[in-house]
Amino acid sequence: MGSTFHGLHTAYKGLMAQQQALKTTGHNIANANTPGYSRQRVNFSASQAFPAPGMNAPSIPGQIGTGVDVDSVQRIRNEFLDQQFRGEHGKAGYWEKVHESYIRMEDIMNEPTDHGLSSVMDEFWQALQVLADNPNDNSAREVVRQQGEALADTYNYMQSSLQTVQIELDKELEASVNKVNNLMQQIQDLSNDINRMEPHGYVPNDLYDQRDRLIDELSEYLPIEVERVGEAGGNSHPIAMGPIQIHLTDANGDRIEDGLIVPFDDLPALVYEDGGISINEITDLGNLGKISALHQSVHDTYPNMMGDLQDMMSSFVDAFNGVHNDGSDESVDFFNFSGDTLELSEAIRNNIENINAGSSGSSDGSNALLLAAEIDELAEGYRTIIGQMAVKTSNAARNDYNSQSRLSTIDGNRMAMSAVSLDEEMVNMITFQHAYNAAARQITVIDEMLDTIINRMGVVGR
Repeated sequence: MGSTFHGLHTAYKGLMAQQQALKTTGHNIANANTPGYSRQRVNFSASQAFPAPGMNAPSIPGQIGTGVDVDSVQRIRNEFLDQQFRGEHGKAGYWEKVHESYIRMEDIMNEPTDHGLSSVMDEFWQALQVLADNPNDNSAREVVRQQGEALADTYNYMQSSLQTVQIELDKELEASVNKVNNLMQQIQDLSNDINRMEPHGYVPNDLYDQRDRLIDELSEYLPIEVERVGEAGGNSHPIAMGPIQIHLTDANGDRIEDGLIVPFDDLPALVYEDGGISINEITDLGNLGKISALHQSVHDTYPNMMGDLQDMMSSFVDAFNGVHNDGSDESVDFFNFSGDTLELSEAIRNNIENINAGSSGSSDGSNALLLAAEIDELAEGYRTIIGQMAVKTSNAARNDYNSQSRLSTIDGNRMAMSAVSLDEEMVNMITFQHAYNAAARQITVIDEMLDTIINRMGVVGR
């Protein structure tokens, strides 16, 4: 290295280093719009100086630099920001699905409008008021029967629609489980490829990016934590990531026991059975991720709403039929209610004379007024249910907005560090190009010097 050709070798190393930097810059530019890509940079370091310390080292005044080495091509990524993003992604995914399920429920309830159950109750109440004023008018009785049918039809349609959406959400839950299993399989396959490459000294940055993109997507469905579990081994580079594990976490961010999902020996890890989900018999996933939100919608939100409506209607029918029977010497129910189905009794459907408007047959309309009062009670109970739903929808909307806003901020911070800036890459490209040209010029200068020494100094000393 201390020979006449030392300068050529130093310049050559400069050429190769700047060429590698230009290649990396070109790779960044080519992937400026690639989802999940992290910009890369070449890490330079000065080569080992000459001479190395030792007993046989030549006696020269100090050490002489020998050029530059390319230590590594490193992707620019912040693990702390990744952790923040994935945690917030789970919250955003959860509240997005919760909000969506309540919006779909509000569309079914259709309140307050002229076509919802409240409007039908009002029309039924008005029909009973008219019957109270005209207890012997068969046309008024017919209107009451029709409004009773309208109430039954509207309620049954509402229950049927809620059940339909519940089934659709259940299918979406099953599809999401399959999606999660597919993501976990892809992550595991990429991890296997990475683990095979790292011991040979490679730093597979592009594979790291692909795996992180899949992990980011997975975090929208499940609360997860990524852990490095050792060195890459072999001749691995110091910046190699080494093997990783992905754990499930609860709402507090603590790992769930037996919640290892990558690597997993027997995929699929997430199991969907009869509307339930389990991971190693784990069913409680906390309030994070789309899977949890869908599971709650299918098993809590919609069943609770249908149950509240059934309880409300069951109590109403019992009270309404009780008042109706009090207005006659014979027991004649106005409604039949079984489970989630409301309908007029056969006696009312077949003969409007069976509608008891008065306290004794049809001599007065006092009983119709009492029936109207029961409609008021029903409407009050229904308003309570709608009010509670509105509060929950508003809360879900607020949390959805806030979580999406925080996610956007965190992702912006992450992109500011990891995304490719074309302006910055253009500056780098010019910088590396000038350095390359300077190294090439140095070779030319050294070549001219050697030409002078070898070909022009003649035969001095002969």
